[in-house]
Amino acid sequence: MSFKNKIINNNFLYYFYKKIKILKSKKTKEHLGEFGEDIFISRFFKNKLKGNYVDIGCYHPIKGSLTYKLFKKGWTGLNIDLSKVSIDLFKLSRPNDINIQAAITDFDGETFYYENGFINQQNSLNENSNLKKIPIKAFKLSTILKENNLKKIDFLNIDVEGFDFKVLSTLNLIEIKPSLICIEENNYNTQKILETSTHKHLTNNGYFLASKFGVSLIYIDQSYENKINEIMSL
Repeated sequence: MSFKNKIINNNFLYYFYKKIKILKSKKTKEHLGEFGEDIFISRFFKNKLKGNYVDIGCYHPIKGSLTYKLFKKGWTGLNIDLSKVSIDLFKLSRPNDINIQAAITDFDGETFYYENGFINQQNSLNENSNLKKIPIKAFKLSTILKENNLKKIDFLNIDVEGFDFKVLSTLNLIEIKPSLICIEENNYNTQKILETSTHKHLTNNGYFLASKFGVSLIYIDQSYENKINEIMSL
């Protein structure tokens, strides 16, 4: 058994392991998102003191988090990740949120994920024979929202290593229409992004592509388009 496994299997040591993981990330930074996406998101919601978020592939409650600043304002939400350790960190630091270890994809049932590390952004549903294969419950996004009685989302973040469109495709964007959606698209060619299933699906459902930060695309409900300059002003 590895040293990390020994820590995680010891309740006393595991508690302090989680506390250290959280405290190490509490240094003041201008942005927490890998490409600064959270600055845009915070500005868009600057006048909304209460709201709710859904973060699929949440990874860490502070490090790299696009919802941390919203949480600090008083928002609450649903956080989902493949990693038990990730979800345990959220349970410790955001106890009033709904925090679930699960795979979100385009079916309900059972599947496997491939573990790159206990808490790692590269943990994925993509089959990899070099990584540890771990069974996990799988849900459609629409199913898990219904099970948790979530009928409204202000901000939806999807970052699931290549399965992003599968997650998005099950959400009824007529019944539940997030004001802002951030979704990963590992493509730096903007012209090719306009040809993707994600872009076509969102524009067909009343969204416009507002910004691109690295591999993160930000889509906004078209009802905000005529007032976006006012919303984003300092």
